[in-house]
Parts: sequence; C-alpha cells; structure tokens
Amino acid sequence: MSKLGTATNKVTVRKNTGGNVGTRSRLNLIEGAGTTLTVSDDAGDDEVDITITSAGGGGGADWLHQFFPAVDTNAYKGTYATLQMIDAVDTDVWQTFLIPADIATITRAVVLLIPNGTGNTRWAASTNFGAVCSNEDYQTHTDSIAANDSAVTQNEIECINIAAALTGALGGDLVGLKFTRYGSHANDTISGTVHYVGVLVEGTT
Repeated sequence: MSKLGTATNKVTVRKNTGGNVGTRSRLNLIEGAGTTLTVSDDAGDDEVDITITSAGGGGGADWLHQFFPAVDTNAYKGTYATLQMIDAVDTDVWQTFLIPADIATITRAVVLLIPNGTGNTRWAASTNFGAVCSNEDYQTHTDSIAANDSAVTQNEIECINIAAALTGALGGDLVGLKFTRYGSHANDTISGTVHYVGVLVEGTT
C-alpha cells in the first residue's frame, strides 16, 4: 500500500464511493458543528488514528414544541376555536398547562392571538408555577409582565411573548396563567375583537 507524506507519493480521496475529490500528499481534517476530531500518531502501527465524536442533532440541542389550546372556548375565527376578548372591555383569560418534563430550558413562550383589526393591543400576564408531585406549593413561584402594548395585524396569528412571566420555570412545572387584554384602555387601538387561541411553549431537551 502506498504511504502518505511526500510530494511524489500521493493518495486520491473520494467521498461516498463517488467521484474523486483530489489527489494530494496531505489530508486536512476539519471539525464541523457538533463534531470533535481526535487525531494521534500511532508509530507502532505506522498509522495515524482518527476518532470522530458527534454531539448529535447537527450540533444543536433537540427541540420540543408544545401547544396548549384555549379551554372553554366561546367563539371561533375561521375554523379556530377561540376565546374572544372584545373591544372596549378589559378581559381576563385563565389557562393551566403542564410544561413537558423533557424540556430542560424554555427558549420561547408565547400567547397566540388572532386580532380582528390592526393596531396596538394592551395586555398583561401573571403566573403561578411549581413542580408537580414534588411537595411544592402551587405558588412556589409567581411572576408577571406589567401592562404594555404590542402591535398586531388583522387576521395574522400573532405571538405575544410571555417568557418574562415564566422566569425560572422548568419541565414538570404546572403553570397557571392569567392573560389580560385591556380593551378599554386608550392605548388599545384595535377597535375589534381579539381571539385568544392558546399558548405555545418551546424548549431544548
């Protein structure tokens, strides 16, 4: 067998039993995302040993997406069952959901809304949460987001970020959410019903 390492004694490299990539006297091994290479010279066996270790998932963590639909729905938008938050009235929506135990880190938590108009909706959120079956009080943790305004567009499925009301929440936590639309406030300029669809939680496992 030919040996590597001289200008005249070269090796041809191909990929996946396909066409030749090139013929050179040296190989350059490059670590891709999520891959670690360990290269060592084994003089006794007259070879170079290459160990390839993969972190899996293309270098990123596995993701889990969990949707919790609104309960006791009283309206619809198209064919979506919703809870309506009507204009000029302050409306509270209450929802309880269990964060999947497989989620190690919450990366996104949003309330899904479909507004009947374009403008700003004024809203706030508050939560209680605690681990189930772990001797924790139902309000071991409390969190909230003060009233603020979010721009929304008619008929779009809008994502209202409530992650700041889940600071420290973990997989296995039972969450009680109160989401309020301040429809009577001057800053709420939609002039129409806002449909509450549910909660979407995303995280890494």
